[in-house]
Amino acid sequence: MAKAKKLPKFVKLIKPSKPVKALFDVKAFAETAAKTAAKPHDLGSFIEVIDEGEGTSTYLFEAKQKGYVGWRWAITVFQLDPATEPTLSEVNLVPGEESISAPKWIPWAERLADYQALQLELEKQAKEDAEANALVETEVVLEEEVVLAVADFEVSEDTEDQTN
Repeated sequence: MAKAKKLPKFVKLIKPSKPVKALFDVKAFAETAAKTAAKPHDLGSFIEVIDEGEGTSTYLFEAKQKGYVGWRWAITVFQLDPATEPTLSEVNLVPGEESISAPKWIPWAERLADYQALQLELEKQAKEDAEANALVETEVVLEEEVVLAVADFEVSEDTEDQTN
């Protein structure tokens, strides 16, 4: 068995005179703040508490609002120690992992470059289509001229027969 070491004389162990108990229910405090911010029946069940450090905690509650599937009410509370009254810092609606949120932001220069490349491609395609249509129209005109020439030839033979 290990032998307990004695502490040096200059080290004093300070014991609290009274045991400190949590005087405030911080979770109930956060829930009250969320109910105040949300409309009736928009606040769901408690999800989790995230310790932000230095006496700050964020309490997450389910949001039941239409159009906010997967979102959460985030209530950030500061409490210096268990004996002090908590302070409300923030009440927010934040997206969860399964929530629908906006796509990742793309800088304007990149979006403009993509738009300009698309416009050039569309212009090129329109030019190719116009050239293809012009060739088809030329072929149709040539076919019509051949048909007219054959018709003229037939008419001229008939007229020769009638004159003889």
